[in-house]
Amino acid sequence: MRQIRDRVAGLDVHRDTVVASIRITMSDGSLEVSKERFPATRRGLSELVAFLLDGDVTTVAMEATGVYWRPVGRTIDETESRARAQSDNRWSPKVPR
Repeated sequence: MRQIRDRVAGLDVHRDTVVASIRITMSDGSLEVSKERFPATRRGLSELVAFLLDGDVTTVAMEATGVYWRPVGRTIDETESRARAQSDNRWSPKVPR
């Protein structure tokens, strides 16, 4: 499979937690992977966004059962909207829908 993105994250969303994995392709072709678990609370989702920002993630994919993805998606969308309003191009994630 051909790689098309260098800085990506995958989110596995559960009722009480979100597991996030970031995969970064370095300039020498090596991979850097980091994984963390966050509580599905307002504070936990803020920590998740900080984790994604720190990784300079450009693309996020989510897997969830039921409606548990909604607060996560909303938090990411709100962060993206604030970044646009402030003309901060540091992070503009693309969440496939």
